[in-house]
Amino acid sequence: MLSKEELHKLDKNDLVEYSYDLGLKYDKLMAKVEGLIDEIKVLNVKIKELSVKKDSSNSSLPPSHDLFHNKNQSLRVKSDKKSGGQPGHHGVTLLPSATPDIIMEHFPDERCPKCGKIHSKESMKMIESRQVIDIPEIKAFTKEHQVFESVCECGYTDIGNFPVQVTAPVQYGVNLISYVAYLSSRQFVPYNRLAELVKTTTGISMSEGTIYNMLHKVATSLMPTYQAIKDEVSKAAVIGGDESGVKVMMQKYWAWVWQTVLATYIEINNTRGYAAVLKAFPDGFPQATYVTDSLATQIKTPAKNHQICIVHVIRDFNYLKVLYLENWSNEMYDLLQRAIELKKVMTLNQYTEPFEPRDAIIREYDILLNEELSESFFKLISYQKGLKKRRPYTFNFLYYPDVPADNNASERAIRNVKVKLKISGGFRSVRGSAIFAIIRSVIDTTIKKEGNPFETIKFALNVAISKKQFKANQLIV
Repeated sequence: MLSKEELHKLDKNDLVEYSYDLGLKYDKLMAKVEGLIDEIKVLNVKIKELSVKKDSSNSSLPPSHDLFHNKNQSLRVKSDKKSGGQPGHHGVTLLPSATPDIIMEHFPDERCPKCGKIHSKESMKMIESRQVIDIPEIKAFTKEHQVFESVCECGYTDIGNFPVQVTAPVQYGVNLISYVAYLSSRQFVPYNRLAELVKTTTGISMSEGTIYNMLHKVATSLMPTYQAIKDEVSKAAVIGGDESGVKVMMQKYWAWVWQTVLATYIEINNTRGYAAVLKAFPDGFPQATYVTDSLATQIKTPAKNHQICIVHVIRDFNYLKVLYLENWSNEMYDLLQRAIELKKVMTLNQYTEPFEPRDAIIREYDILLNEELSESFFKLISYQKGLKKRRPYTFNFLYYPDVPADNNASERAIRNVKVKLKISGGFRSVRGSAIFAIIRSVIDTTIKKEGNPFETIKFALNVAISKKQFKANQLIV
């Protein structure tokens, strides 16, 4: 930089050259400054994003992720009701049995402690009873099958036959196998603790390999039921779907669930892609409304209608409205909450007839969906584009009474797989993961149908034995 005196000494041409060079340097400097300003803007947004922590209230993260994080705003709308049982709620208490299994009589002394007179038991009357509900001591029993032979005078030897299910010198029975399968797949007891539990309660020692073989036998017996569940799901009018990562042999696999009000079908696959859907349901769901969390693979599945989970969208807006502190996210958040509340009070006729409250919500949504947002909210703009893409799948729940606004039922169904993983860590083999999917599908479906999962497992094992017996009789004939 030249001083004032040095500039006075320069002629006109030198001043022009100097000014030109100085202008070039200024332009370069300003370009660099503008670039730094843009970079600062980006970094400020990154800082803001990092300062807004994601949890189960503003994203798809599971509630377990919140364990060591402060929870943000809950999605549940505050009620004016007090906590606890509501007026009119009937409590549940232990009721006495009309046919107790054991009756123990407690008589006073035969001789009156005051006057010494002797009273017979026939003269006494029962004035009060109390019942104790307990279980008998759990103790294994061994049933021995003995085969005899008969030698006729003609020389022919006739030998009795073991039952078809008795195939080894020593083996386990249906009740014990069902008990192990129930504890493993319903109560999530891992193999090593299950072996300890059986040993402690029954006195029976078994290895983890034996437990695996039992579960394999149960899964094989349940295959017809498992296939029937799959068929039932495929024919339903409303189907929910979800997927979540699992560990199989320390590798990343995916648990897929498809469920209805009365059925749950689970598969474990090595892909999260569309190939998993094609493998399970190659034709998709041409007669159903398919409710999902908006994953592209799920939306790609052929279906009569799709419904994205509105609760997921609300969670995203819960995050975005804190991130950018602008009105658009707040308005979208409130609008979708109103849509869910409207669903709760709609009558059957209002689903099929013109209904102004529904139309007003949809009109307002479309206006917001097409509103021009500031370029500085680039994450918000990207999310707006995604909503436009899924616009046909947003409000089907307001046109069909059986279509929910959320995918919570599917999340509950797949949570059982996640609980299993949290307790056991993962599956040791592909077959082990398939066994769990089969048994758990049957258990969850049985529970939805208000059945007894333990009895269902026993029934399937006994049916398999009956089929084996029938085939054996056919061969004899």
